Amino acid sequence: MKVNLLIFALFCTSSYIQADEVKYERSYLRERALPPGGNGGNGGGGGGGGDICVAGSLSEECGAKNKDSCGLCSAYSLECGVNSECVEASPTVPTKAPTNNPTKSPTSSPTKSPTSSPTKSPTSSPTKSPTVVTCTDTICGNDIANTREPLQCDPSDLSLTILNNFEYTDGGVTDSLVKLLGPSDPALAAALVIAVPHGGSLKPDYIGDRTENDPTYCPSGGCRILADSYTKPIAETLANKFIQNYCKVPYLIINELHRSKMDANREIGEAAFGNAIAESAWTKFHEYINEAQSSIQTEFGTVTNTASIEGVRGLVFDVHGYSGTDWHNDGSDFIQWGYCLGKDSLDKNDITSSKTRGSFTHARQMPGESLECLVRGPKSLGQRFNEQLPLSLDSSETCGRGLPSLDYQDPKAVASDPTYCADNDGVCSYYSGGYDVKVHERMDWDNDPTFSGIHMNTVQAELPRCIRFATDETRNAVHEEFADKLSIALCSFMTDLFGSDIC
Repeated sequence: MKVNLLIFALFCTSSYIQADEVKYERSYLRERALPPGGNGGNGGGGGGGGDICVAGSLSEECGAKNKDSCGLCSAYSLECGVNSECVEASPTVPTKAPTNNPTKSPTSSPTKSPTSSPTKSPTSSPTKSPTVVTCTDTICGNDIANTREPLQCDPSDLSLTILNNFEYTDGGVTDSLVKLLGPSDPALAAALVIAVPHGGSLKPDYIGDRTENDPTYCPSGGCRILADSYTKPIAETLANKFIQNYCKVPYLIINELHRSKMDANREIGEAAFGNAIAESAWTKFHEYINEAQSSIQTEFGTVTNTASIEGVRGLVFDVHGYSGTDWHNDGSDFIQWGYCLGKDSLDKNDITSSKTRGSFTHARQMPGESLECLVRGPKSLGQRFNEQLPLSLDSSETCGRGLPSLDYQDPKAVASDPTYCADNDGVCSYYSGGYDVKVHERMDWDNDPTFSGIHMNTVQAELPRCIRFATDETRNAVHEEFADKLSIALCSFMTDLFGSDIC
């Protein structure tokens, strides 16, 4: 069923201003096999899209969208109880089938790939003690972002424009070391900053090599010097998918230097090893992120949450890759979503009981939101992407699964499960988020240690080899499909938080 954009904007806003809540028992739902396409999905990237429609005041709006007043519960053959909880369905009340999503018109944007193959059941993921978590009901979801049409532009008229370029000339040769790309006009922007700190390949002689065990600059665990292969072309493809799907141009910051020359996701000492040129490139990389954030603040404004914290209406998305050689299948299949919360913090039934600050310091206290639900609830980024899997050109049904997400809530338990982890000591690696997402959570990134200023929500994604490398024959097609599905997840996530003008 096609959704009128005006109606979409109205009920998104309604949901944002005054959200109803629904309680769900995380372990209880995880022990049931998910329907094809993920949690409440129909295999086409939505059909509920992870939304939770509850009985009562939202039933009319849910009915307008998918003729189902209890979308998540019915996907599990359950009903909404009187207190908006999922209860066993009455045998006399049939469960309605999820509504199929329309695909985009081929004349306006690419048709979405079918995703009807069954997903891996989350029952193989270690369960935890049942914990009741309260999550916000939102009407918007993946299906809305997937069917917004007709496009209000000709995508061929839009492109990424170089807005700033840090160069260095040596011996008559000029190298571009760090770039900021984005819209030619801020009015054409999406409220998204994409950062690529480890995707560069440039190895100039005028910058000395970083080494893994330098006693002056490396921490006790050593320095990392390997690049995150293919993260640059994936990020560029993602930016172009936003243009094709939403007529909006994100901001893109690329460190062109190889990680053996400069690591933009570390503090300046470890990042540059005291080399003045590398230090300048590091500074420009972070200044360009902040420049993009400031442009989004000017164009989209800020919103103040329930804790009186002012935050920019937008998101910083930091793109990484990991080898995962300690996992099975020649590298883990999981996308590791990083919120500056380690495995021990996410091992808790209640994330908020952790003493770690984490990211989403602004979004978690917006009306009706919580850190728990944003990180691993039905509408988390990990779960939104899960619902569009599997990737049609990848042989693994689990490639791209989110860790954490509603399906896989506990990275520590998964990383310790021999079903997934092949490491000799029994514990595989999980990357929780680094320097970029930590410092750019605040607009005054280099001078606000107490987080007292304006915030902007940040997230890191560590992409697995099955997405980045794929095979020589399928790599470009996998990148295209992945970026297309990721644009849907990101756009729907931001829309649910900030409104329909975001992307």
